[in-house]
Amino acid sequence: MLTPQEKKTAHLFQRPNPLERIILTGFRATGKSAVGSKLAERLGLDFIDTDTRLCVGLECSVAEYVDREGWAAFRQREQELLAKLAGVTHAVISTGGGAVLHPDEWNRLRRNSLVVWLQADIATIRYRMKQDEANAAQRPPLTGDGNKNEVEEILASRSPLYLEGSDMSLDTTALTPEEIVTMIEREISAGFPG
Repeated sequence: MLTPQEKKTAHLFQRPNPLERIILTGFRATGKSAVGSKLAERLGLDFIDTDTRLCVGLECSVAEYVDREGWAAFRQREQELLAKLAGVTHAVISTGGGAVLHPDEWNRLRRNSLVVWLQADIATIRYRMKQDEANAAQRPPLTGDGNKNEVEEILASRSPLYLEGSDMSLDTTALTPEEIVTMIEREISAGFPG
């Protein structure tokens, strides 16, 4: 007998083209982890945060690993994890902001998935990053040069990848995680993806 939560999502996984997972993508501080954990709980699915999973495997923070081994080594580990996650079903996966930089693995992960791009305006991203002390300790600068325009530069280069690699986008600037979860649930209930 199915639990109420399993009944709520059973139709997603039993159709001709079943939805195997829900993936959240986007830049830092757009709400992927908060939304992902709440969405997984509400739908009765597993929750996987790729940054957390990587830190466990690396036995250190992303910042420590990048400082020791460099961004290229970190991206290689991220790429390996994405390849493994393409075999995971019945899960909500919150990906690191750079996951879209691995096109082959990203496209395999996207198959039979609903990919939601969470966005926020630059001022909101900066504010959230500043307020999140754990983020500062966990995340090294992406450009490596301490450039104060890093957010704008990285967003400009990644936004086309986020757009191309997602099925829907939501602006989280003025929304709570609960509101975002409700919007994603509505999209799923409406039969997305076909």
